Amino acid sequence: MSKLLVIFKDNWADEMDIVGFNILTKEQWEYKELEIRETPFPKEVGVGSNEQITYDNVEQYLAMFTILEISDEEEKTIRKFFGNYMFGIFPLIEGEAPDSFYEKHGYYQD
Repeated sequence: MSKLLVIFKDNWADEMDIVGFNILTKEQWEYKELEIRETPFPKEVGVGSNEQITYDNVEQYLAMFTILEISDEEEKTIRKFFGNYMFGIFPLIEGEAPDSFYEKHGYYQD
């Protein structure tokens, strides 16, 4: 199964960088991207200590992500040094698409 290194990078008010990453399967990312595209915008995304970044549209939000395909060996190395969970701040919008999206596509089981 193809694995992706999904990197999020943005900046809040020129005061702090918001950077994080997670390893997802290609199937997981495709579902999450579809879910995000169905989510109403503008959207405020929390980035810690009561701070938010407002994204006016889906393209602005998705532009903050860099997607890299990684090998099994690269995945093992990343997990060895950073663990099995996401690293840093990884503000992924989930569960906010209209009900009709979940009726059609179901809920993705991570």
